[in-house]
Amino acid sequence: MRAHVQVKMGRSRRAFTLIELLVVIAIIAVLIGLLLPAVQAAREAARRAQCVNHLKQLGLAMSNYHDALGSFPIGRQGINRPPGDPGYRGDPSGSKSRRTWAWLVLPYIEQANISNAINFNLAYSDATHAQDTALIPRISIYSCPSDPNAGIVNAGAFKFPLGNYMVNWGNTHYFQGATENPYAGPAGGDVVPFLGAPFSLDRSFGISSLTDGASNTLLMSEVIIGVPNGSNLDHRGLHFNDDMSCSMFTTYTTPNTKTPDQLKSPYCQYPFSSNPPCIVGLPSFAAARSYHAGGVSGLFGDGSVRFFKDSISPPTWRALGTSRGGEIVSSDSY
Repeated sequence: MRAHVQVKMGRSRRAFTLIELLVVIAIIAVLIGLLLPAVQAAREAARRAQCVNHLKQLGLAMSNYHDALGSFPIGRQGINRPPGDPGYRGDPSGSKSRRTWAWLVLPYIEQANISNAINFNLAYSDATHAQDTALIPRISIYSCPSDPNAGIVNAGAFKFPLGNYMVNWGNTHYFQGATENPYAGPAGGDVVPFLGAPFSLDRSFGISSLTDGASNTLLMSEVIIGVPNGSNLDHRGLHFNDDMSCSMFTTYTTPNTKTPDQLKSPYCQYPFSSNPPCIVGLPSFAAARSYHAGGVSGLFGDGSVRFFKDSISPPTWRALGTSRGGEIVSSDSY
């Protein structure tokens, strides 16, 4: 007999329909949409943690400077001195003596080689560019990675990277108690008397001068860099520059305030790029600002770093900016 072999044919698979493909694509898109904010939030959390770490390193540098020399560094030396100030011997305008705290702490942030390249007999802005070796290197500790413009290069004659961390100049303005004291500025509300600061012109202060307590006095905070508009400079972020509101912030206005910073002409570039608001005027002051959601980080005199909400009250913020105001500030108020 002839054998019969029966061959079973498998079922043919049905392809996806167009509607099914569209549903799958839509589901993937929704999942990506849900995932991206979480990824962005995680990245910002990492950037914010790095920013806090930079402030802690700067706090350690300030402490080591204090241990070595008996005080914190001088806030600034140089030009734009208060009315009646005689300046320096042989340099009454201060133009040959221009420098800030940011140069003085270099040996204490592991940048001794850069510090050794500085000629302290010349201004940072010496016309011969003798200081360029110290100016040009990008020092990461001076930048907050949350700021998309961190480390951009100055558009002026001296091409140094801009920074985000500034010293506390007190609760009023650039001239501190030398003029317009008390200060009735554009923020409205109370007239504000100057009640001391840990940094100033030509003077250095130690821990003992912080009579409000090191744990109640801000040393540093952060600012948003003012992006140059072509060759036109914005003063915010020029931490090597001794001029008005370059290497300092004040607590006259609260963090990330909508009140414009008040800057010396012509160094306000707003509206431009992502620059925070500013107007031209004197006396100059600039607020602490950041790209962190809801506030800024700040360094206290005891080396601790705290996050301060934008909603902090003006009296509390100003009290944290004074060094000898005698205010009582509860930690639960910020």
